[in-house]
Amino acid sequence: MQLKKLDSSFYEDNTHLIEVLDKDKYGNWEVGKIRGYGVVVIDFKGLKFAIPLRTNIKYGEAYITVRSSEQDIKGKGLDYSKAVLIVQESYISNEDFKIPDAEHKKLLDKEHFVTAKFEKYVERYRQAVSVADKNILNSNKYRYTTLTNYHAELEI
Repeated sequence: MQLKKLDSSFYEDNTHLIEVLDKDKYGNWEVGKIRGYGVVVIDFKGLKFAIPLRTNIKYGEAYITVRSSEQDIKGKGLDYSKAVLIVQESYISNEDFKIPDAEHKKLLDKEHFVTAKFEKYVERYRQAVSVADKNILNSNKYRYTTLTNYHAELEI
């Protein structure tokens, strides 16, 4: 499992996306705020998704690598709810993303688990959309998911 960054071309070509990181309340990329998130790339049924590493995950579905001592924050880890579809290899930078060795090892050791959990997250979303299950779609796990951008690709 490699840690990479999204290339600036991803941001330039995907201004239409909603619920992604680094957009302001009007849906525009925040100037100077595109931080080059570290991402892990996962294949799902022939589609490539980049799952961002985040430091202050509060809700949603995530794989936590470091627990937080703060009350309303789960911790640091992979945020499945903010995964983006990678349609061009050039959207993934060749530049490695660095995190502490212990966190990187935890990700490497749990590669199969992380992949399986993301697949389950996507499948549950697909099922909820197909039957219009508002309880699931309005839950903290899915309310702000980026998967809303990819219904055609997910065959929903």
